[in-house]
Amino acid sequence: MRRLLAAALAASSFTAYAGDAATDAAITARIAQIRAMPAAANAAAAGAQRRELDAAWRFFGDYREDAIPLLRRELAAELRSPRPSQQLLLDAACFLAAYGAQSDKALIVQAALAINPDAALDGPQLFRLVHAAAASQDARLLPLVDRAFLRKAVSIPLPQQGSTIDETGVRALLYGRFGAAAERHLAALLRDSSLAKPVLDLLQLVGSPASVPAVEPLLQSPDMEVFTRAVNFLVRAGGPQGRQVLLALKPQALSKEALAFFAPMRQQLAQQPAPQAGKGSLADAEVRRLLDTLEANGGRYDGIDPAVIVQSRLPRQELLERLSRIRERSFARVSNEALADIDTSSALLNAISYKNQ
Repeated sequence: MRRLLAAALAASSFTAYAGDAATDAAITARIAQIRAMPAAANAAAAGAQRRELDAAWRFFGDYREDAIPLLRRELAAELRSPRPSQQLLLDAACFLAAYGAQSDKALIVQAALAINPDAALDGPQLFRLVHAAAASQDARLLPLVDRAFLRKAVSIPLPQQGSTIDETGVRALLYGRFGAAAERHLAALLRDSSLAKPVLDLLQLVGSPASVPAVEPLLQSPDMEVFTRAVNFLVRAGGPQGRQVLLALKPQALSKEALAFFAPMRQQLAQQPAPQAGKGSLADAEVRRLLDTLEANGGRYDGIDPAVIVQSRLPRQELLERLSRIRERSFARVSNEALADIDTSSALLNAISYKNQ
């Protein structure tokens, strides 16, 4: 009986080992298939490849515990290759970003840094990788964001939400994760006339009065779209510094079209702002509790009235620092609701910048 039991246990162990080996072999074969994929020649080919890759993802998901260490190993090996497979870098790193461990974060950043932004890769999938890697705030990623998303238009479909994030929202969600470093980077890019319009759109969501000196020269642009964007930034995110620049703008130096746009706005700007900050009745401790809640929940304003924050008696610098952190955390959420919350934080930052002016 004991011999039979021992034989049965041995057979069971062999079967389990054989099953694991077969699973590993199947996973390895899928990885090899991804590695061997040629660059897509056109959108149709890219779509066909994406369907194959989605099938591979489903397979990896079915055997996640087995797949993760193999993907980790193969991704590390690919990064050592002189000509790494762009598709394997992208998909292996994305899978680890979605399901891997905290220790995989450095590997994910390395994979993103090894991506060729000119490769024919799926835009939404590349966004997911770069957005995950950007949590590191590694500034070496910014040139990739420039080439793959600022110089190209990529939108992100959100089927479960029944919406799409447009290219400006995509760019904001990426650059916004880098905080003040991204704003400095974008302000420097304003010197490139081909990027002025998208950068000005972005600065309204990720910028601050620190960018006013970089934006001010664009008020001389003969391009009406650049001019209106520059004015809108200075009004919406430039704070008192932006207001002073606009008030100093000489109407006689403007084209008829620019003057028609700016004149009504200048009349409003000429009136001294009446800041709401400091007029609220909510206790400081309660306002701080609301700010703590916003910071903890990624900047969601659900159930929180922004007016009680702008009307708070809290010190100006404390409010600016807290709201800057709250806005930065909102960029981790990939949704149009997050972008609406970011816009709210940006409006609060601009309003509070007038406190004690």
